[in-house]
Amino acid sequence: MRGLLAELRRRNVIRMAGLYLVGAWLVVQVAETVLPAFDVPGWVLRAIIIVLALGFLPALVFAWIFELTPEGLKRDGEIDPARSIAPRTAKRMDQLTLAGVLVLLAVIAADRYWPRGAAPLETRTSKREPAAVVANREAGLLAVLPFRNRSVREEDAFFAEGIHDDLLTQLSKVASLRVISRTSMLRYAGSEKSVPEIAREVGAAVVLEGAVQRSGDQVRINMQLIDAGTDEHLWAETYDRELSADTLFAIQADIARAVTQALQVVLTPAEAAALESGSTRNVQAYEAYLQGKLFSQSDGISSERLKLAFAQFDKAIALDPQFTDAYARKARAQMAGYWFALGDPALMREAAAKTLADARRLAPDSTETWLAEAYYAYWVQLDYASAETFLRRVLQRSPELAEAWLARAFVARRDGRFEDSLAALRRALEIDPTHLEGLDSLAETLTQIGRFEEGAAASDRARQLGADSRGNRMWREFARGDVEAAWAAVDGPDPQWPNLPARVAFLTRDSQRIALALSPTLWPEAWRQPAGYAEAYEMAEAEALLHAGQREQALVALRAAQTRLEALDTPYPGGWTANALYFPCDLPGLLGDLGAVHAAERDYLDNAPRDVWASWDIRLALAIALNRAGDAERALTHLEAIVAVFGPSGYLRMSIQPALESLHAEPRWVALRQGYERWAAEHRS
Repeated sequence: MRGLLAELRRRNVIRMAGLYLVGAWLVVQVAETVLPAFDVPGWVLRAIIIVLALGFLPALVFAWIFELTPEGLKRDGEIDPARSIAPRTAKRMDQLTLAGVLVLLAVIAADRYWPRGAAPLETRTSKREPAAVVANREAGLLAVLPFRNRSVREEDAFFAEGIHDDLLTQLSKVASLRVISRTSMLRYAGSEKSVPEIAREVGAAVVLEGAVQRSGDQVRINMQLIDAGTDEHLWAETYDRELSADTLFAIQADIARAVTQALQVVLTPAEAAALESGSTRNVQAYEAYLQGKLFSQSDGISSERLKLAFAQFDKAIALDPQFTDAYARKARAQMAGYWFALGDPALMREAAAKTLADARRLAPDSTETWLAEAYYAYWVQLDYASAETFLRRVLQRSPELAEAWLARAFVARRDGRFEDSLAALRRALEIDPTHLEGLDSLAETLTQIGRFEEGAAASDRARQLGADSRGNRMWREFARGDVEAAWAAVDGPDPQWPNLPARVAFLTRDSQRIALALSPTLWPEAWRQPAGYAEAYEMAEAEALLHAGQREQALVALRAAQTRLEALDTPYPGGWTANALYFPCDLPGLLGDLGAVHAAERDYLDNAPRDVWASWDIRLALAIALNRAGDAERALTHLEAIVAVFGPSGYLRMSIQPALESLHAEPRWVALRQGYERWAAEHRS
């Protein structure tokens, strides 16, 4: 062993190992610093590290086999030991290694002891007042591009995405800033378009772009603010800090101040204080909170994503039991599970109430708590006055918060104030012209009340931006009475409405389409018994049997479903809520049980909370159930009520229902048709 070590030292193999490691470390440090400045993709740094790691062993083998002589490289065995210059080479290698170590120590010392405070804003901001910013500072929008992930680990991508989302929340606290929503900007992730191109598409005056690089307990954030008109950099900063919640909040506050100064916006004392504050000091809790927010975003929401969101919020709360925003966001996610039928409705409702109580106890006057209160009043209680009160408070504090205007629009729509709803939707879209959910909802609302031309324009805009969701597209085609267009929109299973393809197929009256809608292709087996709606698939199968003329088989299946439901403590936990997969009248209607349908009708009229927007679907379901059970007059009463609220165009959606065909000769039905025809003659465009 001693002989081997002596030979390794003689051949400078050990010195080569030390020199290689020091040199490789310096190369990585330089690459980490320089590459982000040139927008080099993160995989390049990873490739450099991998190549250096793979080169370590060959370098040692090379040092063992060869020696550098005045005549060039020669194999060690070919050199006379008396003529070897290995000792001189060893001395040079020692000097290089020492120099590298000194540089290494200097970098470590600078990183640890160099002042971390950011330079004064005026030294980083362009002295010239940009013409585009001056012209647009009052009406201009701020676009924040999705941050690039510069971390070596791909799993850190969520961290960059979460920081982007939270910065948008921080910027929305400034009343004079109008910030384009996260969902609008996500479509530009990885885009090759230039900043001026993106700015023109979204109507922004300035664009903020950045990159986040995380390494252990350190974080580097590169930011730059660009004049959308001239493509000139107004401000830029690189933050190299120790990773902590305080650090991240301070960086976000500094970025917000830079943006407001560039746009000549004056911060109020309250806004300045809000930018400096953070609701946790635990960085792991903050990371979990960011991930929970991303999983619970309304775009792409599903039961699987909600479960992931709950796990992250629970982790954040466990790490910091005083983390108010985590409670408020978790409550909203639980309410979404209730509202969108993504879990057992009763359990979701109870859990949301408990979590909201915790947020209320910790910070009753925070914006996040107020938003959670508003959604609880709206989604759970259908108490529109209370929801409006909380949203008014939020908008007094953050008048340019598009999310609050959208919520206000949805509350007004449920309350039957359609013009107020449209006004709030348009206000949200003034703040954020490319907000995907806002455009989709505007198209849906206009179409439902018969303003088809305006709805088509909004729908076209949503489709151009990739926001025209499959479900809403089908609903709009229902409203226009176009069954074939609705079926054309069925291009796969719907995670939010698993029974929706089947509902469209029944309208087509096509046996092959019905069979396809009930197959795993369009209704996966994992989605056939959603929490709270265990008989959704069985009821659809029975309806298919009725369509095929197999009434006896259908009745056997329906009675079995009825027996299972009656054994439950709460057979219809969703009750008459807008997003229920089936209503209490549907099963007795399919069975032809008129007494049970009348009982369900009385329950709706006497006990259901006010929800004008949902009354379209509920009254249509009641009309179908009543007609199937033999009460045509009561069925027509509900159809007339729909037209009274939503207008004569409602006849179109009624006319495509197979279960209402037997009413077409009834005088009251004829009156509905004639009312529509008069309306259509006045609205031929």
